[in-house]
Amino acid sequence: MHTFTAMSTTFHTIGLSSVSAGKAESWFSFIERNLSRFLPESELSSLNRSEGRPFLASALLYQAVGVADRYYRETDGLFNPYLGNALIAQGYSESIEKLRLDSDRQTADDYCVDMPEEPVALDRRMMGIRLHPELSLDLGGIAKGWSAEQLAGMLRREGVGTGAIDAGGDMVLWGRPAQGWEIGIADPRDGAKNAATLALKWPAGIATSSTLKRRWGTKEGVRHHLIDPRTQRPANTDLVQATVLAPSLTEAEVYAKCLLILGSEAGIPWLEARKPDLGCVAVNGEGHLFIGGSLNEYAEIGGGSYAAAI
Repeated sequence: MHTFTAMSTTFHTIGLSSVSAGKAESWFSFIERNLSRFLPESELSSLNRSEGRPFLASALLYQAVGVADRYYRETDGLFNPYLGNALIAQGYSESIEKLRLDSDRQTADDYCVDMPEEPVALDRRMMGIRLHPELSLDLGGIAKGWSAEQLAGMLRREGVGTGAIDAGGDMVLWGRPAQGWEIGIADPRDGAKNAATLALKWPAGIATSSTLKRRWGTKEGVRHHLIDPRTQRPANTDLVQATVLAPSLTEAEVYAKCLLILGSEAGIPWLEARKPDLGCVAVNGEGHLFIGGSLNEYAEIGGGSYAAAI
């Protein structure tokens, strides 16, 4: 296993040669330099400063924004990459390693803007992006998952038949090692333990979203990064962690966030109705495990430290 840090996240790769592992480090460093909203010199930051003017983008930024916008529309705005200003209003204005739980930074809890009918206009021919002047993009998790999936595709084309990339809990797997793939779903209360284990039947994209990881203190209390687009404030949800399995890591990343925002009562039926081919495992604040969707099509689930809930 090869381990490195990028995008405020610890990455692990499995089954890669030293050359391929080096390519992974370079790739995610490149992604961070261009798609981070925390770096003033990044291309994404330049787009966020464009004030509604047409912006000629690189192929990387254009594709990333296009993918994010497609899922925004597919989920009727429940997945929303246009909440950069809402995150800043809640105190998430710097990369997470610079924030503290004991901070007393100020928030703007009254911040809320009406989402325009067309938050972004994309010009495919010119690779142009026109971002609504009242909005800013935060590609965050989808950039991480999407770029991991892009790298996996490049490595497969180079002849790497089996491997895994773990981007801080978001995993893309391909091929099949002799022993198969067994994945632990971390206990959100204690990262040294597993809430459950999954013996995968075939490779998949696996994404986990949590309200307990990216948190910071404010004068009004502790905040987390998962913004509910309906309130433009940190989501008020009974779930503390949601894991989704999908054919695509990008899809898993999007729908894990949506499930977590909606909570167990509304989220699991919503996911099963919208995406019956996906599987999910979620944990609530009382320590109950919820299993839904087509999880049995992806994996056999083993024990962990949580009691099961229907």
